[in-house]
Amino acid sequence: MAFTEPEAKVLGALSSLNRSHALTVRELCRATGLPEASVHRALLRLSRSGLAMGTPHGPARWRCTDRGRVAITRPVYRDYAGTRP
Repeated sequence: MAFTEPEAKVLGALSSLNRSHALTVRELCRATGLPEASVHRALLRLSRSGLAMGTPHGPARWRCTDRGRVAITRPVYRDYAGTRP
């Protein structure tokens, strides 16, 4: 699956977190510099493909799955991997 630039930025920001941490959409907007609508679209596509998942409780927080961590390490996405929020 090829990522759009917003998807790569969002997945890169999520993959840089410890496995127990998660980010809200607002935090992802700050980390990536993307507008909220772009972050929402990216999260929707990433979650449908099993690369990111939302937390089940409280305000929506997002984290990267193990599959997402592997996907973002592909050489073509090197510039996005490990993007610190």
